[in-house]
Amino acid sequence: MWKNRLAFALLYAALLVLLLLFSKPFLLAALIVLVVLAALMALLTRRDARLLRTSVRVKSGGREGETVPMTFTFAPKRRLLAAQSILVEVESRNDMFGVSVHKYLVFDLADDQQEYTIGVPLVWCGKVTFRCISVQVRDMFGLFSSKAKPFTEICTVVYPHHVRVLTELSSATVGATRNDGVMQNRKGSDASEMFDIRDYVPGDDIRTIHWKLSGKTDELIVRQASAPSHYNIALLPDFGRSHLAGPEAQQELNAAVAIASSVAERLIRRGVPFCTVVPTKQGIERFEICTERDFHELLPRWLSFPVQETGGSGLRYFVMEHLDRYFTRLLIFSAGHYEQDLSGLDSRVGVLVLSAVSGIKTVRVEGSGSCSIMELPAEQDINEVYRVVC
Repeated sequence: MWKNRLAFALLYAALLVLLLLFSKPFLLAALIVLVVLAALMALLTRRDARLLRTSVRVKSGGREGETVPMTFTFAPKRRLLAAQSILVEVESRNDMFGVSVHKYLVFDLADDQQEYTIGVPLVWCGKVTFRCISVQVRDMFGLFSSKAKPFTEICTVVYPHHVRVLTELSSATVGATRNDGVMQNRKGSDASEMFDIRDYVPGDDIRTIHWKLSGKTDELIVRQASAPSHYNIALLPDFGRSHLAGPEAQQELNAAVAIASSVAERLIRRGVPFCTVVPTKQGIERFEICTERDFHELLPRWLSFPVQETGGSGLRYFVMEHLDRYFTRLLIFSAGHYEQDLSGLDSRVGVLVLSAVSGIKTVRVEGSGSCSIMELPAEQDINEVYRVVC
């Protein structure tokens, strides 16, 4: 736009100089026409901007590495008199890793509704929010622009790629667990534990009747059984934004999210419940996962949580809140070489660190006692199956 304005200013200056030198009436008329035309373009561009409505839609989710369509719609309420193009400034922000990208997009305008679709590459795992910074309507001569109403924020969730893992349950559990509120009690099939009571309805098993309570209330009351807890595993994502400074950050962080998601999915498909502990600014958020529905509900929510500033904060929160008392196994997911001290957890809880590391081709395992570190290639082979002993 600045080139058009410069050309207009030079033309106006040249006519003004010629008028001063030769005093010709047609030169004065030309100057007046240019001034009127400029004022008219400015007023009509402002008018068109007020009449223009913009909206955007994007696919609600996709896989990391894919490209999803984003469609811009521009609908004028009336015929446009001066506007010819529109400049849209869009910010895409990954809520999980705090990575932002600004883009400037230019589209042509017409008197009727126009739709334009562009491809948006999904680079980082996590929830991505698209925010409109500004919408500028430009006139046909490229001299003036006027702000139009921006579109509302829209979001999409970038899910991690799939990693082929084979999960096996470890017999080397450490410590005893306490069940005093960390893991939620929920309705299930464990008749030895009571989840709730309710009134009897025809068809209920007579063996579920709570006879003692029924005798006190003079109404039949039945017990609802609890869900059994088969295995006390905690999953802890423990990578931070400070890792973004590294040259292999994107690959390792995306791989770490993918490994965590794949291991969790395999566990729940085997019927193994677990508790996901997510570090946040306020401390640890705990989520019990017992069914595939629980997992699919948690995954997009987890991908919207901002990652902690530095790796290792999650482990510190875990220890500070004494969560090692409630689990026999702790699975930590990390990006890059894991450098946290695990000695304090030895003999208190079994720990397995699963770390995505760039530059390696095969799995590396090291550790002693009840704590071990398993490094997996950040660039996974799609044909490789990784065996994880949880």
